Amino acid sequence: MKHKSLIIYLVITTVLSAGFIVLMKFVGQKGFFLAQFYMLGPAIAAIITRAFFYENKFKDANLKIGKPKYYLQFWAIASGITVLSYVIFTLLGAISWDFTGQSFLDNLAKQLASTGQDINKNLPPGFTPQMMLWLFFIGGLTIFNLFPGIITGFGEEFGWRGFMFPQLYKIKPWVAFIIGGLIWYAWHIPLVLLFPQTYGYTLWQTMLNVVTLAIGSICTFTFLAYVYIKTENIFVTSVAHITLNNSARSFAYFAIVQNQLLANIGLTITMLIVVAVLFYSKKLKVFEEYFKKKCDTDRGC
Repeated sequence: MKHKSLIIYLVITTVLSAGFIVLMKFVGQKGFFLAQFYMLGPAIAAIITRAFFYENKFKDANLKIGKPKYYLQFWAIASGITVLSYVIFTLLGAISWDFTGQSFLDNLAKQLASTGQDINKNLPPGFTPQMMLWLFFIGGLTIFNLFPGIITGFGEEFGWRGFMFPQLYKIKPWVAFIIGGLIWYAWHIPLVLLFPQTYGYTLWQTMLNVVTLAIGSICTFTFLAYVYIKTENIFVTSVAHITLNNSARSFAYFAIVQNQLLANIGLTITMLIVVAVLFYSKKLKVFEEYFKKKCDTDRGC
């Protein structure tokens, strides 16, 4: 069967994801920690598929340490993307700033209090909430992207960009970018539905939000696919991915969301700019070059 391994990968990912969602739903709000295991599903599915259903096994998995300069380069680029997104959020009026971080700490204290915990008592002696905040802010921009960040990033990247993307590209390039991005977007939806946020959207706002997030996902998927193909290294891609997540979270400690829809639009605008820069600088030609090289060396291409 043509594309057998791709189909098997998607089936295994679906089964694993559904299992985690059911388990999280059964446990309730306390099961939010299981979301971390949900993120490992794509990598688990890719490992099983490569081991038992894929002709090349792990030969083209790009499991190597790679060049140190790539880690630094794409950490810096991913961090820069986050800075750009927050500039756009500010210009759109999607957020306001609280550089003391007190608003975040107050909300955190309320959340802990609702579970019977005290934010001050949970900290080591002499360690204040403000110190904790700055530790996580700096860590989210730096060391947390290596550990445990590279592990959680690998959980997605080894499956989505490391396996699914090349298989979809063999069908058609547009399938790899657009359908791949939409599959990746759809995979995230259950987590949003499981732990919903109430924003009071009207029907048209909901529809606009869905379309906006879908376009943003395709653009982000394209950027991370570029990192993977450019570096031919799954670990660099994992660091780039988790840096996007961690740096956004770090800045969020000091930002108060005024309009979530505008924030989502701002993020999509950011990623559209990133893809446009890659396109007009002809960086996206790396895909054609990479897969042509693969086609020349792989049997039966």
